[in-house]
Amino acid sequence: MRRLFGVAAIAFVSVAAPAQAQPADEFFRNKRELIFITSSNVGGGYDSYSRLLARYLTKYLPGNPRYVVQNMLGGGGIRAANFLYNVAPKDGSVIGLIDRGMPTAPLLYGDKSQARFEAVKYAWIGSLMRETGMGVVAARSRVKSIEDAKVHQIHFGATGPETDPAMYARLVNELVGTRIRVINGYKGQPEQFQAVERGELDGLFMSGWSGPGRAYVRDQIGRDQMRLLVQMAPTRDPDHKETPTLLDLVSAPEDRAIVELQLDRVAIGRPVIGPPDVPADRIAMLRVAFNMAVADPEFLKEASLQRLAIDPMNGNDAEDLINRLYRTPAPVIDRLRKIVQVTE
Repeated sequence: MRRLFGVAAIAFVSVAAPAQAQPADEFFRNKRELIFITSSNVGGGYDSYSRLLARYLTKYLPGNPRYVVQNMLGGGGIRAANFLYNVAPKDGSVIGLIDRGMPTAPLLYGDKSQARFEAVKYAWIGSLMRETGMGVVAARSRVKSIEDAKVHQIHFGATGPETDPAMYARLVNELVGTRIRVINGYKGQPEQFQAVERGELDGLFMSGWSGPGRAYVRDQIGRDQMRLLVQMAPTRDPDHKETPTLLDLVSAPEDRAIVELQLDRVAIGRPVIGPPDVPADRIAMLRVAFNMAVADPEFLKEASLQRLAIDPMNGNDAEDLINRLYRTPAPVIDRLRKIVQVTE
């Protein structure tokens, strides 16, 4: 709480005294500490990526200011996304890594969304990983395949109703006819894995197949404790060719259009953003620092040791992707909203 109060205090000062036209080089050189917000619980995939990136961003900013990572939980990431847009100072001193589903929450849920932002106005710094998703179940579950999931009800976990894991369940239920019920309110993926181990959950949808979660699931598969149910990807993972993708399971053109839109959304991966209206030269400097950090051999070595996959997207490409998603034709969006809207 003290840490979060500190961020809010910085934000208040920002509101009271707007950023001056100080050159980016001078701005960062005069900072001893910067804030890096992550929407993940400590130990989760987003947290691991955030702490790794924060250490290397410092290396490529003038004066090498230290990033302080702060975990801001709530609503599966919506709290952090709203904070960065509405409260964080708009001067480049606070950036964050948010849940990949948050930037398009307003697109999917419209006026039912708790999002209080316009995603196209964020300062897009980059993404650490272009993602795909995966549905996994415990080996002990009576559901062994998608066909089984059409017959038997199973329980999956999620952090919040507007997150991709929760939305995936509603999407697959609608398009394929499965009977997956979502239990919301888990702090993060590690807690969901523990719930699966305890028998509290049957499984979960992983909206990212890159971080420590993938390493954990692959270890569990090797111990015959878990199995894959469906892949949320355009093509099958070469290591798991026996598991169908959602595209394999739908044939109607209008259904495939919905699935393809979802896959484009997931591609934003591990998005690193800043508040809107940050001076352009500071965002440009942060983008350069990001690009250099993710190409740093020491960064890549450390990521490999932590079993964190890296397939970065630069800030310009991430911004273009978000703009393209928000230009999706209205009829496609309307149908998608009817499918994924929260009804519980």
